[in-house]
Amino acid sequence: MNPDDIKAEKNTNVDVATRFEIMAPLPRTLQGTQCVIHNHEILICGGSGERGCYSYHTLKNTYKRICSYPNDVELFGHCVVKYVNNDNPNGITLLSFGGPENEKKHTLMMKYVSIWDVDSEIDNANIECYNTWNHLTDNQNKAISIGRSESDYEGVRAVVGGSNNHLLFITYFPNNIDVFNLITLQYINHATLPIDPEYPICYHCFISMAENGSSIVNLNKDITIMWLFCYEKGLRIEYNEDTNTFGFHSIRVCTTIRSFYSYACVCVNDFILFFGGDDGAEIDALKDMYKYSITEDKWVKFEYSLPFPLTDCVATLNDNNMYVHIIGGYDGDDAVSTHIRTKVDNWMKEETEFEKKWLIEEEEKREIEDIKIELEEMQEGDDIYKLKRRKEIKIITEYWVRSLFIKFGWIHEFDVIISKYILMKYFKPLKIFRGHDDILCSVKFSPDDTKLVTTSYDKTIRIWDVKSGKEIHILRGHTGPVYAAQFSPDGKTVVSCSLDKTIRLWDTETGTETRKIEEHTKSVTNTEFSPDGKTIVSSSYDQTIRIWDVKSGKEKSRFEGHSNAVNDVQFSPDGQLIVSSSLDNTIAIWDVKSGEQKKILKGHTNWVMRAKFFPDNRLVVSCSADGTIRVWDAILGTQLKKLCGHFDVVIDVQFFPDGQSLMSCSMDETIRLWDIKLGMEIQILKGHEQEVAGVDISTYSNTIVSCSNDGTVRLWGQL
Repeated sequence: MNPDDIKAEKNTNVDVATRFEIMAPLPRTLQGTQCVIHNHEILICGGSGERGCYSYHTLKNTYKRICSYPNDVELFGHCVVKYVNNDNPNGITLLSFGGPENEKKHTLMMKYVSIWDVDSEIDNANIECYNTWNHLTDNQNKAISIGRSESDYEGVRAVVGGSNNHLLFITYFPNNIDVFNLITLQYINHATLPIDPEYPICYHCFISMAENGSSIVNLNKDITIMWLFCYEKGLRIEYNEDTNTFGFHSIRVCTTIRSFYSYACVCVNDFILFFGGDDGAEIDALKDMYKYSITEDKWVKFEYSLPFPLTDCVATLNDNNMYVHIIGGYDGDDAVSTHIRTKVDNWMKEETEFEKKWLIEEEEKREIEDIKIELEEMQEGDDIYKLKRRKEIKIITEYWVRSLFIKFGWIHEFDVIISKYILMKYFKPLKIFRGHDDILCSVKFSPDDTKLVTTSYDKTIRIWDVKSGKEIHILRGHTGPVYAAQFSPDGKTVVSCSLDKTIRLWDTETGTETRKIEEHTKSVTNTEFSPDGKTIVSSSYDQTIRIWDVKSGKEKSRFEGHSNAVNDVQFSPDGQLIVSSSLDNTIAIWDVKSGEQKKILKGHTNWVMRAKFFPDNRLVVSCSADGTIRVWDAILGTQLKKLCGHFDVVIDVQFFPDGQSLMSCSMDETIRLWDIKLGMEIQILKGHEQEVAGVDISTYSNTIVSCSNDGTVRLWGQL
């Protein structure tokens, strides 16, 4: 695979200067602020650790201070909404509420009259009631609280709706939605959102049809329509005022935004625009921008991005929906006083070539996800004819037929051929081998795929016949757990390594030991033959990598550089390079002849368990105790892809011979298959009852083998 095919996603030809205007900076840095539009003003209401409130005049590009929140109010993920329109057309009422779980929450209101209007008529007797935060009270002047003490309102989001704009819809951690009547000041409903508890809502996107410039006409005023997005969950929420009931409809979230939250969002022209965000992992702030079409149920990742990373910012339209203002936030290092704006029209244009390519890849991902779901529903033994998506497969095949100018009609056999091609990455259980007396460490196919070699904590190496599942030889000699073993390129020899600090060579015909190498000073973690079979390479807890001559058993060269134990070492397909992985969290690439350390690959946040070259020598794949799999450009030393999905340490990773797919195994007891180009998981193989320690793929990619701490070796066949 060419690295250009899976290069790290980035913008090309970014024209930031013409798409964003830098406005006057905020008077203070503001992270997690809330904004409300009022005529030509954007009312900016506090932020994390900042109580000041300001009015920004969109025509004058200037700020004025309005007031501050009371000193006893701590702002942390609060929410501000436009409450009711006053009789005074120049004034509005704001409602602010929020607060973490089991901590003091605030519920405040502000009657606001423009501080820019010198002719504003405010009753002097009640002047202290305007442009300041006061407790929300009922007709008896009793304070009203929005948010039960046990509720977590950090990152709460709310919208106003209902037939008379009298209902407040409140969404909050972990999966709650409440309806609060703004006239009676009473809760009238509570519901649980259909959201996976592993991805709770917090600092999410929550938008109603009536707000933020949506032009969709809702003919039934008793139905309030809202949209919610956070992480991998999207929801269309419908509330029926007459029956006081909710309806929930899932929305597919595009794959590349699923790890995001705390993005700014705004709805305009029936599109929801998303700006920046936090991926909840290594990157604290992002520059990415997305568009979701409500009417077409379609996502687009923009080629163009924010001029700088931002999360925990807020986006709002100006009074005529011509501009989106993006205010405040966090840039990954500090809270910022940033204020930028962009024309809405900039984001309503026809897709660029970059965006069209992204759309095609996203559709491929959607197809893979749909097939994956159907495969999980298929029973063991089902064949391709049970697959419900044959209609889509037929359409794809017909397109290929036309594109190749094949002049014959549709035939059943051709359908099957193409379907099998599409499904070549999918597998099902075939056979289970048992024999070892302890947990297994590794498993490998022989070069001709007729045999397997396995290693175990029972101190033995076993050679198996793939077809019959019977043991051919049990190789005994190691005095400690055997960590790894591999066949020579001609299949006549097996090399093994062990906790006992030795490397041993074995004759596969007789099962006898032919050589023992005892030079490492600590456990030998891996060993393998060079492509020509003349040398072997080994890695060890003694922090060294060594190359040995097979005939003499003598050390030819030694590589040192890792600052902790070396977990694994592998030759490149041409035998000119080796790649090592270490408990120092790094991967190193070495020149075999010169011994030069050519590249250090850094990015994993925990031990690197394995690293291997792709068939083309250009790419390296690695897996780690940090739960990720990463693909690297071996020449440039840059990370191209990060694959996430395992829930525990990823122990082993293996590429398919075509270089288009990967498989991995983990302490989470699963084997996972991945599409490299799309960077997504395509199948999960379950069956092992304990951590899966090793995997391998046959020469023609039609059989997978795995071994586990449950003491079994399992074969998986192509579906």
